[in-house]
Amino acid sequence: MKDLDPLAFTVELGQFYEKSKTAGNVSVTMKRMTAQRLVKTSKVKKEMPKGGSAVVANPQADDVQYPCLVRAVYKKNKISTIIAPDDFDRFQNAYSTIIRAYMDTLKKKDRSKKVKKVSK
Repeated sequence: MKDLDPLAFTVELGQFYEKSKTAGNVSVTMKRMTAQRLVKTSKVKKEMPKGGSAVVANPQADDVQYPCLVRAVYKKNKISTIIAPDDFDRFQNAYSTIIRAYMDTLKKKDRSKKVKKVSK
């Protein structure tokens, strides 16, 4: 899995959607990082994630802001990024632009009208 910065992630996600026009599908997941996930990530990477440092003044406080983890999968290609709380609005705008740009590849569900049986 490639760990990218948010701008490179959106570019790569656009390429995934472009490739999926012919075959395959793209799956995107978003989840909020927690204190345990931040510790686990920092142990793996030996430092806090790029752009993903949480604002922690008091760990018991309810107003702690955690970063968001975003992953995308297309066939066997996987990419991910960590979005800081301050940059989330900017990322959300870029993500929605990509989604709108590739919305035309969605297929309308084929619904056939069912004929009611007449009971005799």
